[in-house]
Amino acid sequence: MTFGGDDRAVTVQIGAVILLGFLVISLSVYQATVVPDQNGRVEFDHSQQVQESLQDLRNGILRTASTERTSPTTVPLGTRYPTRTVAVNPPPSSGRLATEPGGNVTLVNATAIDGETADYWDGTDRVYDTQRLSYRPDYNVYQSAPRTTYADSVLYNQFGSDTGARAVTGQRLLEGNLIYVVALNGSYRQSGTQAVSVSPTPVSASDRIVAVNGDIDIEVTTELSEDEWERLLADQYESNGGQVDDDRDGVNVTDGTLTVDLVPGTYRLRMAKIGVGTDVSDTSEQYLTVVDGADSVTAGGTRRIVLEVRDSYNNPVSGVTVEAAVDGANADIVPADGTSDGRGRIVYEYSAPGSIPSPRTDSVNFSFKTPVDRSNFSGEEPESVRINVTVVSLGGGGSSDRIEYVDNSGQATDEGSGNKDESVEFTLRNTGSADVSVTDISVDSTSVASAVRVEGSPSNPAVSTNRTGEVTTDVVIGSSSEQFSSEATLSGGSDTEFVIGPFVNNGGSERQMSGEDITITLTFGDGTTQEYTITAS
Repeated sequence: MTFGGDDRAVTVQIGAVILLGFLVISLSVYQATVVPDQNGRVEFDHSQQVQESLQDLRNGILRTASTERTSPTTVPLGTRYPTRTVAVNPPPSSGRLATEPGGNVTLVNATAIDGETADYWDGTDRVYDTQRLSYRPDYNVYQSAPRTTYADSVLYNQFGSDTGARAVTGQRLLEGNLIYVVALNGSYRQSGTQAVSVSPTPVSASDRIVAVNGDIDIEVTTELSEDEWERLLADQYESNGGQVDDDRDGVNVTDGTLTVDLVPGTYRLRMAKIGVGTDVSDTSEQYLTVVDGADSVTAGGTRRIVLEVRDSYNNPVSGVTVEAAVDGANADIVPADGTSDGRGRIVYEYSAPGSIPSPRTDSVNFSFKTPVDRSNFSGEEPESVRINVTVVSLGGGGSSDRIEYVDNSGQATDEGSGNKDESVEFTLRNTGSADVSVTDISVDSTSVASAVRVEGSPSNPAVSTNRTGEVTTDVVIGSSSEQFSSEATLSGGSDTEFVIGPFVNNGGSERQMSGEDITITLTFGDGTTQEYTITAS
């Protein structure tokens, strides 16, 4: 029997081969297009997550500088891809977070208002080394991902050598009349796919603010362009009520250095040094300043003197020995060798002689570096302080004991051109029978934060009375005292009216003083001083 041909099995095999081919092609297309696309999305989302973490790290660095407490932040260096049944993923992506050389921050022409602090802040350029902290991703798909960097209070993205860096956050370097310098120090380097914790530590930090003035420039090594800094500093332009001189003309970037030209005037300076990782360098003592001095004391009395040891960031340094000596006969200062405490302070006590025939001035010398008993000691070096104490005999007390502020006599008044009640008048009463002369005045503080000085000239005195005596120069608030061009005489048993004003800001605009407080200190002809607080109704 002969059977005919049958090719049905061949048809099934061909169909299976074709189906298998479709499956292989589909899987190949999926592997070549869908997998990279999905993985690219995973990497992009991770890049956004890292930037958010680095924003938290930037805020943590600034928070550590202001609170003196560590503020840890977790940063995910890499990411993993979704698990796939048939397709193949590349290895997990990784990243590197590391410190890099960041150049420096320089403050130009800054002079402290306080006399002792000005021994250090004397207008000399002050240069502070700092570093950058950068995250560099190593993605498999997202090849255009940015390098994200923190430097000088700004977090920014760099998308390539041919593309300018773009800030992710604002800047904190200049805010109104506050200059805020936060230097970063240390060695940090972590790479891989894991999440790491970064803990900024306060090397030198406090709430200390030092008043400085002058034609100040801020210079910063930067990767950001001039256009980007102009955008960041636009709200600080002079035309917007800020302190950047000539608006955008006061912002320049040349050869990687930003220069910010400030309106000449008085500024508040706050500084900190923050460490990350290892090899963090400490700060050391740079200058000595007076927290509480002793201007005068009666014979046989004692006065407390408080000094503070500070580093180059104006923050306290503990454990520093400061020698003390007094050159007056039968006077004493204890301790002779004091050590700064956790706040950088040493408390001394000056003891005046028991009796003297007439008022005299004793010089008390302090230093943490040079001998205090040397013949040429001046107290003008940053590491030294000289305080001159007037000792008044017991025969009737000093002038300051007889001059009283007349309660509720303070009143805001319009003595300028702006009709703003920009001046303050008040009354002092001489309770003794003899006349008392006033030689100097200082305006120590005011409740109006924007008021920086009392404007004065020969034609419009900063301080005047209804009797004799006036101050014809500017009186800078919080600075040293100014002399009366002619002594103000407070007649015995009488009241004398004073007028101080106008109070103005850095730009010379008059400030409203109604309802505000001012604190002044008067120096009298016998060398005694007295502080008065006046509320202007």
